[in-house]
Order: sequence, then C-alpha cells, then structure tokens
Amino acid sequence: MYLQTLPKVFHAANEITPPVYPDHFLYAETMRQPYDSPAHPAGIGLLLSGGGTCGYYVNGGKNPVQAQQVFFINRGSRLAVSTGKEVAPVMLFFHSGMPDLIQYSLHYEDEKLLDAPFDSLPYDFSYLERMHTNPALHQTIISLIALGNSCSSFAALRADIIIRSLFEDLLKANREAFRRSQNIQAVKVATRREIFKRIALAREWLEAHYAGNVTLEDMAVIATMNSQHFLRMFKQAYLITPHQYQIELKLRKAVQLLETTLMPVQDICLEIGFESIFSFSVLFKERFGTPPAAFRKEAAG
Repeated sequence: MYLQTLPKVFHAANEITPPVYPDHFLYAETMRQPYDSPAHPAGIGLLLSGGGTCGYYVNGGKNPVQAQQVFFINRGSRLAVSTGKEVAPVMLFFHSGMPDLIQYSLHYEDEKLLDAPFDSLPYDFSYLERMHTNPALHQTIISLIALGNSCSSFAALRADIIIRSLFEDLLKANREAFRRSQNIQAVKVATRREIFKRIALAREWLEAHYAGNVTLEDMAVIATMNSQHFLRMFKQAYLITPHQYQIELKLRKAVQLLETTLMPVQDICLEIGFESIFSFSVLFKERFGTPPAAFRKEAAG
C-alpha cells in the first residue's frame, strides 16, 4: 500500500477507462487550502473524511461525507473532489486487479480454483456504490494511515491483510445486496438497483437512529421516496417492515447490554427507546423465549 498526500489534480491517461492502480493507494491529507479536483474516471475505492465534511461528486451527484460515513465508488464512475480548509479527505483506491480476483476466489471452492478458468471480465460492484454509515469500516481505513507512515515490512503486510479482509466483507455485502434486490418487483435491472440503493441507505440510517422516535416518513425522506412506496419496497427487499426491523435492532441492543453490562433492566429499556417496561419485556420474551432479567441470569451462568 502506498500512502500519499493528495495530488494537485487527479487525472487519467485515458479519459474513457478507469485508471490502473498497481497497488493499493491511500490518499490522506489535512488541507491547508481549499482543494478542488475536476471530474475524472475513478478506480474502485472508498471515500471518507478524517475530519470535517468532504465534498465528493460522483457522476455529477454531490455526496458530502462526514465522520463515520464511507462512500464506495465503482470503477469507471467519474469523481470530482472539492473541500475547504482544515478538511481531511481520505481516499483508498484498491489494486486494480484485486477486486475481481477476490470475487473469483470467493465464487469457487478452493479445490476448483485451478480447474475453473479466470474470467477477466469485471464483476459488477455497483450495488455498493452509495453512502455507507459504517463506523467500524471508517475506523479501519483511518487506522491504515498509521501503518502507511511506518517503514516496517510488517506494517506493509498488515495493511495488505486488512485491505483484503475489508474488501472481502464488501464483496459479501455486494452479493447480499444483489440477492435482496432480486426480491424487488421491477422489470429493469437499473430500476431494481436504484430502488435497493435508496432503501439500503434508509436502512443504514435506521441502524444509527433506531432508539429515537423514528417514523416511516423519516425513513422515506432519507430514501427520497413516497412513504407507502418505500414501505412496499422495503418489505419486498428485506421481507420485514421498517418498524419490525427497528424493534429487532432494539432487542439486539438489549441483548448486548444484558450480557455485557450491569445496567438495570429499566435503564436498558429506556436506553434502547422503549417507554414501557411491560412492552419491552413482552417483546423480548416473544423474541428470545424468556424475560430480560431471566435472560441475564441464564447468560451469566
């Protein structure tokens, strides 16, 4: 992996095809002056911020990226960058040959890899090309900056292992996204893809705000869809309503708190957004077969 400051301007020798990266390139810098780079073809990469709000324009659309957010950009998409002073853009572009090789290796079992001919045609990663609210992924990429500053061969090896691992997770997410999108009742692939991206964005937003007073209209606004249309599409893709998913998120968090903290059940109830301890206990027992207090005792012993 190469760690570099941002170039004066990104450019590609061929303005039609995406650039070729012979290794992983991590661009990271806190800008002392406003920074602007015109639109250019991009490789597969992750766009984020190490501080402040970074303005990334992908295929003409503005994507202001803040803390804990990561934007996945697909190869061939056009990227422009515009930031103010004291903003810290961070961009990780993957080795150009790695994405398809990893996808290929995940597709075939180990014993079949030698017999299966490698298809050099690029795989479709476009289901990932959107904003992801993923604090863990964000922190992982930020940690690569320290490894890139190290001169040790161990640090370089560690960076490569981390990058491969995170990309495998992204590929699994892409595969799951494709599978989910097939549930959406739309004839055109492009329509299914666009609908899925919108509802997936709202779903990730819900995962970050589930404890609040979230309404169907709130999620529909995030997805830029009519609320009833959003509800239908969400159910088609995930086979569950947004409200049911919100309850599931609350109960999962309750399990985590019961297992890892000594918080009273009443406090956990309020922490995850339930106003009624009775409702919380009933839903918890329906989901896990035992009330919260009994669940904690069983987990402890």
